[in-house]
Amino acid sequence: MSGQQFFIIEIVAFFGLFLGWAVWDLYSTRRSLKRDREAAAQRARHGEGKQDKEDGRSEPPR
Repeated sequence: MSGQQFFIIEIVAFFGLFLGWAVWDLYSTRRSLKRDREAAAQRARHGEGKQDKEDGRSEPPR
């Protein structure tokens, strides 16, 4: 294998890994933002100090 072919393979491998990392980082960031938005919406639905409907209680808290 000549030096030119090795250089091309090395560049393709490097940019392939870099592109894979960039796509994974974008996916991870979007997933994190979605999770944060859902948590904020959950907090907005349930006011401060109010009980969740799904807390397992059959009667209101005293």
